[in-house]
Formats: sequence, C-alpha cells, structure tokens
Amino acid sequence: MTGELEDVRDRAKSIEGEIKTLEKKILDIGGARLLTQKSKVDGLKLHINLANDEITKAEVAKAKAEKDVVKLAKNIQTNKDVLSEAESDLGELDLEMTQCAQGVKEFKDKVEDAKTEEENSKTTLDKVKGELDDVSEKIRGFKKEEVG
Repeated sequence: MTGELEDVRDRAKSIEGEIKTLEKKILDIGGARLLTQKSKVDGLKLHINLANDEITKAEVAKAKAEKDVVKLAKNIQTNKDVLSEAESDLGELDLEMTQCAQGVKEFKDKVEDAKTEEENSKTTLDKVKGELDDVSEKIRGFKKEEVG
C-alpha cells in the first residue's frame, strides 16, 4: 500500500510540475493580455465601487433633504400662524391706540375749555374787583362826607 501511495504521490508531483510549466507558458504567451484585462476589470470594479458610494451618499442626502423639506414646511406654517396672530394683535393695538388718541384729544379739549373758562373767570373777577374797588371808594368818600 505504501508503494502505491508513493506511486500516486510521484504522479501527482509530476502533474503539478506540468501544471506549473503550463501556467508559466500561458503567462508567457497571453500573460500580458491577461494582466491588461485583469487591470481593466480591477479598474472597472473600482469605478463601480466609487459610483456605488456616491449613489449611497446621494440617497442619504436626498432622504435628509426630504425630511428637511417636511420640517421646514411645518416651520413655515407655524411662522405663518404666529404672524397671523401677531397681525391680529397689532390690529387690536392699533384700535386701542386710536381710542387712546381720541381720549387724549378729548382731554386736551377739556383742558383748553377749562383754561378758557379760567381766563374768563379771571377777567370777570378782575372786573368785579374793579367794581368793588369803585364802590368801596364811593363808600369811603360818602363816609368822609358824613363824618366831615
């Protein structure tokens, strides 16, 4: 049995040697073309991998952009609602300001009327004082005539 095993091993070694010789001849004959084709295939694989990476990045960016669009649309709507509320508040404040301005005008008119009334009263008072002074002078003159 060992003899047969040795015989098989020897034939295997001889076949392996022939295979190596044939591989060398193949490489010598078509090796350059084979290496060129292998290089092209490796280059194409590299380009495909790079393209796949770019596609993946683009898909991730697209998904993020779609989420951002939804988020920004919600923000825009929220801001529109806030703006609408602010405009409503502004309208109310404008109305209150108009009412306050009207109240101030009415108050100023009353103050002017009061000033005019005060001036009229002062004029009347001065006139009455003048008349009183005249009457007092006449009474003093009359008393002097009676005493004298």
